[in-house]
Amino acid sequence: MHGEKNRLSPADADEKPVVTDKEGRHQRRKKKHKLHSLRMTVMLYFMIFIISIIVITWIAFVLSFQWNYRASKTRAILAAADYIEQQINSSEFTTESLDTIAHDNTMCIIVQDRYCRTVYSYDMMGYNCLIHGVQAIVNLPMLRESVLNTDNGVYYTSVDNPRFNTKMLILAMTVGSVKDPDGYIFINTSLEPLSSMVDLVNEQMIQASVAIFITGIGIAYFLSKLISTPIVKITRSAEKMGQGDYNVKFDGKGYTEAETLADTLNYASSEISKVDNLRRDLMSNISHDLRTPLTMVKAYAEMIRDLSGDNPAKRAEHIQIIIDESDRLAALVNDILDLSRLENGTAELNKTEFVLKDKLDEVMLRYKLLSEQQGYRFYLSADVPVTVKADVIKIEQVLYNLINNAVNYCGESREIYIMQMICKNKVRICITDTGPGIEKELMPLIFDRYYRAEKTRRDVIGTGLGLSIVKQILIAHGFGFGVQSELGVGSTFWFEMDIVSDEFADNEIEVVE
Repeated sequence: MHGEKNRLSPADADEKPVVTDKEGRHQRRKKKHKLHSLRMTVMLYFMIFIISIIVITWIAFVLSFQWNYRASKTRAILAAADYIEQQINSSEFTTESLDTIAHDNTMCIIVQDRYCRTVYSYDMMGYNCLIHGVQAIVNLPMLRESVLNTDNGVYYTSVDNPRFNTKMLILAMTVGSVKDPDGYIFINTSLEPLSSMVDLVNEQMIQASVAIFITGIGIAYFLSKLISTPIVKITRSAEKMGQGDYNVKFDGKGYTEAETLADTLNYASSEISKVDNLRRDLMSNISHDLRTPLTMVKAYAEMIRDLSGDNPAKRAEHIQIIIDESDRLAALVNDILDLSRLENGTAELNKTEFVLKDKLDEVMLRYKLLSEQQGYRFYLSADVPVTVKADVIKIEQVLYNLINNAVNYCGESREIYIMQMICKNKVRICITDTGPGIEKELMPLIFDRYYRAEKTRRDVIGTGLGLSIVKQILIAHGFGFGVQSELGVGSTFWFEMDIVSDEFADNEIEVVE
């Protein structure tokens, strides 16, 4: 019953397609990334900046407009009073100039002589004026008394106009000396901006704010697209590279940082592609090297079982082949492990001093059997005993791998030359073969940890990883190394070591410059 209740019908399955947790997380991640994309982020920040500018402008306008207007009116009324005083004392005094000042600055002006008789009057505010009409009877005597009590003959103050509930500015100034004035100047003006002016300024501010906001949206979109486009292109290319397309090209044109990032990723993509190709070659080569001895071990084991089990001579021969191939497998595995330890930096160097000539002689003795059985000829030129300091076991491994490489590629002549040469305070070991040589474009790859030259036959000795091991050992010691080759003539692999003794100083030696 429970099974029937929980079972979905085909129709239900069609209506609600199953979405795995992995797909759901991927969809949520894409949606989240879209919401937090660089373009949206840059546009959002720029819009916040534009809105902040508009808000700050409005706050500054609201807070400062009234104060600035009052400060401006105060300066205007002081300047007007000074001008009137100069005009009164001038022979070219005319009332038209005072009318212009009063009209242009919305001021009420009264000029009186020393006997308080009005000689000029201009009323711009009608009933709102505090120095004309009925209010003048009270205000003018008070202003005269206040100005006479000043040191400089100038008195001004702001007062409330109770009738219109506005702020008014009143100025009184003496003409001539404060103690014995020739007359008086009274000026009255409103400190409140006209409502029409306020409305006009507000309307212009709104229009400017809207224009700035719309322009800001356009600029924000343009800048966000300009900044994000190179990154978006790089991100899409990176996604392709993450899916295994290492030939993708990164385009970061737009600004320097994006171009630098694109160049870096192009280099990384190229290196990853190279490493991936070489890794495949390595797997192919190692698979081949493992398959061949395993096939031979199996074949000869079957021959012992089926054919040579009762023949002691044949059985011994077949068993020896199995042992040789097993040794080859063990050597290949050991080389892979050695190379891994050297590349990871976990291989320790046990440096000691030893005579290099003695080590060369010891190494060459082990090739005597190969020389006798297969006709290889080894020529050693190392007459000067020089002392060096290194890990003797690993330097011995370097010598074996370089000589083995020469044996594998020495050609039909089967001649290998090992030479020791002195160059000032260094000793150079050169191993030369007379094989086909190395093409110039392949020279930089010859020591690569995954590289292996194409061969038509199996290595005579070694596992094919020798040069990679040589490179890592010499790098760990800090020794110089390299290769010189000429097609059809042969190749010379060399490395240098520091000399730590002067025991060869009295001998005749070959010096290489």
